[in-house]
Amino acid sequence: MSAPRPTLSVGFHPDRPIAEVGDLAAEAEKLGFHGVWVADSQSLFRDVYAALTVAATRTSRIELGTGVTNPVSRHPAVIASVLGTIDELSGGRLKMGVGTGETAVQSLGKKRATIKRMESTAALMRGLWAGEAVEYEEATLTQDWRARRVPVLFASTGPKSLQAAGRSADGVYLKLGIHPEVMAYALRNVAQGREESGKTLDGFLVKAMIPVAVDDDDPDRARDEVRGQAGAIARAAALAIPAEDLPSSLAETLADIERKGSEARGNQGYVEWLHSPEYAASIPDEIVDAFAIAGTSQQVADRINGLGALGITGVIPPLTMPDPWPTLRAIGQGVVPRLDPTTAESA
Repeated sequence: MSAPRPTLSVGFHPDRPIAEVGDLAAEAEKLGFHGVWVADSQSLFRDVYAALTVAATRTSRIELGTGVTNPVSRHPAVIASVLGTIDELSGGRLKMGVGTGETAVQSLGKKRATIKRMESTAALMRGLWAGEAVEYEEATLTQDWRARRVPVLFASTGPKSLQAAGRSADGVYLKLGIHPEVMAYALRNVAQGREESGKTLDGFLVKAMIPVAVDDDDPDRARDEVRGQAGAIARAAALAIPAEDLPSSLAETLADIERKGSEARGNQGYVEWLHSPEYAASIPDEIVDAFAIAGTSQQVADRINGLGALGITGVIPPLTMPDPWPTLRAIGQGVVPRLDPTTAESA
């Protein structure tokens, strides 16, 4: 029996007028995408929950999710209430991606959440949605109205976080690329956590945030579009994955990129270098293939269709460029119709 095919959603930064985020969500639904995930960083973007509210009113079918929020910049009880409200408005279409916090937390001068806090956050929200009184940080908390249990996905990369996702979440939101050995590492740790809680991987959601580019006239140009993004994700993954679990070929290639990069960037700052054409040109095809998907519409669709065999249930390309409309339409018009309609997700 062949593996179910992953769903295809898109991720947005609400870095534009909030009405346009609603326009993007409506267009994504019209084009046949499975869902829309919106980033949360209050100092950089418009509010994620306002964006999801607008998206809920502009759509009727697609999945909506936070990609991702955190339990530091907002109290988990506040998140539980707002998620329950938006889920109610959307007719039960919401999912919660939650991480330890990056720019949203750093901009407040606070420390990122611990894995323990992530797990207690998931337990707290489920209890509140069910109408239970829950102990959290020396306080007894309640929510005086019932809400549906919104699926919770942990944004995880390291072994302990992946195991925590298996123990305490309904899914995992990965930013590790799609190399088979890396995916095996991620799911091995998730499965360990599931086993600790007496569960299997059946029904567990595995969302992979993967840059995607399409160009039917010049597939090499599509690869160049995601080359820098693939390199940045590869670097972050290499820092999170234990050395013994990182494929040796990737480790050697990344070490070579780092060495050449340190020699080539001269007086450029690190962030400036990461967004430079010189940096993108230093990323070989091997890294692009392991951490992104690019090519013609058919090549991209074939690649996505095959990811179910690695255990991935959903693919989320981040459309974080200044103008996401061309990429949204290129993927929607070229790739979505070529995807196998059999999907891995039921929730």
